[in-house]
Amino acid sequence: MPEVAGISLANARLMLRNAGFDPERVAVRYQEAYRPADEVTGQVPAPGTLVAVDEPVELVVSRRSLLHALPQVFQKADRDGGHFLREFLWIFDHLSADLQRKLDRVHLYFDPREAPPEFLDWLASWVALTLDQAWPEERKRKLIRKAIEIYEWRGTVRGLKLFLSIFTGVEPRVFENRFPYKGFRIGQVRIGLDSIVLPQVNLSHCFIVEVPARYTDITNENILKVHDIIRMEKPVHSMYVLTFAAAPKSDQLQAFVIGMGRVGGTGVIAGERSGPPQISE
Repeated sequence: MPEVAGISLANARLMLRNAGFDPERVAVRYQEAYRPADEVTGQVPAPGTLVAVDEPVELVVSRRSLLHALPQVFQKADRDGGHFLREFLWIFDHLSADLQRKLDRVHLYFDPREAPPEFLDWLASWVALTLDQAWPEERKRKLIRKAIEIYEWRGTVRGLKLFLSIFTGVEPRVFENRFPYKGFRIGQVRIGLDSIVLPQVNLSHCFIVEVPARYTDITNENILKVHDIIRMEKPVHSMYVLTFAAAPKSDQLQAFVIGMGRVGGTGVIAGERSGPPQISE
């Protein structure tokens, strides 16, 4: 049993939870004492006792009674030294104390860094942001903090890189006025390797997004989410290509081209590049 006397109730509950005790079995009993409010002044079982983690725990916590909010005539003790009204009012203290603590800390609910995890979705709605439930908590908090900045730079390279860096954890590179496919040119391109059939391409409205990671290290679901982010942040009239930067392997097979590849060496009869770009409109 850890010693929690002398610390705040919130820290005591955290220590007990880390020690394996069930938070639902930790009871609190308030008592007036010349100590700061919500400080643990006693505990059962005693500190250092060897107990099972499912055994109930009682914490005695210092708190100012509601009796002091009543007129002086009601604060007098009984003849035998007891005080029925004070003991009766502890019932309402136990009912309202947790709510009062939340009200005392209500300002933290509006801070993405301090708000409870279950509050993040509602906080994101304040800035017209929809969070993906599969995102890690830290990523959600960072995105809410940066939401206004993202809106300020929406439709720009800076805004796109900021959003993608928050989601992927790495900062992508954006190449403007570039497109990886040159179109069909006799003697210069090969169908299926460096040329595909696409609508008319205007380089001034094209860009390439390169994520510094292997495409095999990212799930298909996350690749689709990256596409969704790019479509949401890019100018509507522009086209883009999503690529993944991967270190080339020395033994990577290349497609067979007359005069460039050789059978049994660096070429094969039919091949594809490792890690093809993910194309979007």
